[in-house]
Amino acid sequence: MSDLLEQTADLVALPSVSRDEAVLADRVERQLAATPWLEVTRVGDNVVARTRGDGRRVVLAGHLDTVPPNGNARPRLEGDTLWGLGSADMKGGLAVMLGLAAEAEPPPVELTLAFYVAEEIAREHNGLLQIEAADPQLLAGDVAVLGEPTGAVVEAGCQGSLALAVTV
Repeated sequence: MSDLLEQTADLVALPSVSRDEAVLADRVERQLAATPWLEVTRVGDNVVARTRGDGRRVVLAGHLDTVPPNGNARPRLEGDTLWGLGSADMKGGLAVMLGLAAEAEPPPVELTLAFYVAEEIAREHNGLLQIEAADPQLLAGDVAVLGEPTGAVVEAGCQGSLALAVTV
């Protein structure tokens, strides 16, 4: 796996404000296509890469878009700290996903990597809806993990999750 900090800085350098993610989607698609054990599908500017098996499947997902820049469009490294638009939300997570895809050997479970657009704006534009409409099987899995930053704490979801306590 290449240096994740450098990979993240490279991704931060690519503008990808909501509704303008094509350049980053092109880069992601090219990198994923270089992995022989992945089948890559593009739906608009959403990119999904999947292993070809039918066993238990883990879905790793992350959004390509950022909020508009505010003097932070260019990456800046200070020691081992990266500053720049999207460095935490969520190009660091995207770098991890691309690093996993660059491994020489396929993972021990079936894997889907979903890179989607328009998470930072209204739900109606969200790329996951576009992927679902095009081919629901692209997002099918036994468990899904979104690389959205939460202070290194696993969060049980938002935008549609439901937590229940049932006493019998």
